[in-house]
Amino acid sequence: MSSGSSSSNSQRRRATVGIPNRCWCGSNLTTFGVKTKENLFRRFYRCEIGVKRQSEHHLFKWIYEAIIDEIRLVDSKQSQLHEDVQSFKNTTTLHLQEQGKYVEDSLLKMKRIIQNQTLQLAEFRRYSTQDNDTAVVDATLESLNNGSSITKAQSPLINIAAAAIALGTMAWLYAKTST
Repeated sequence: MSSGSSSSNSQRRRATVGIPNRCWCGSNLTTFGVKTKENLFRRFYRCEIGVKRQSEHHLFKWIYEAIIDEIRLVDSKQSQLHEDVQSFKNTTTLHLQEQGKYVEDSLLKMKRIIQNQTLQLAEFRRYSTQDNDTAVVDATLESLNNGSSITKAQSPLINIAAAAIALGTMAWLYAKTST
């Protein structure tokens, strides 16, 4: 084969991208070496049937072209994964910043509530020591305990939400890397 005819033949036969596994006829492929002066010892993929029946158009692909195709496929996949990771990193960073602001706001609210409840408790203690009315103090303590149980109930929900986000993220990354 001359180099001119090999390029026109390779254009026609380039339907298979990457390293081929089988010929279109279903036969396994074997590597062969060219014995012509133009392409001496150059390796290619071909099925046994294609070697015997050269008038038929069985799969033919130069090995170096298959390897270059494979490298391009891997580069493309790697670039896509890099873009996906960057996108995920950016969105996760934004979500974490939003959650950080929410947590800071919640902490400030909780501090204000604790301060208010502490002041109310001190006021009720003064009131109860003056009148010896322990029922008012008990009612106040119970209301304070009920208020703090709301924040305790929200804590597991926040943990579950964070775990769900982490699990979803791992599943998404696994799906991206396995395809």
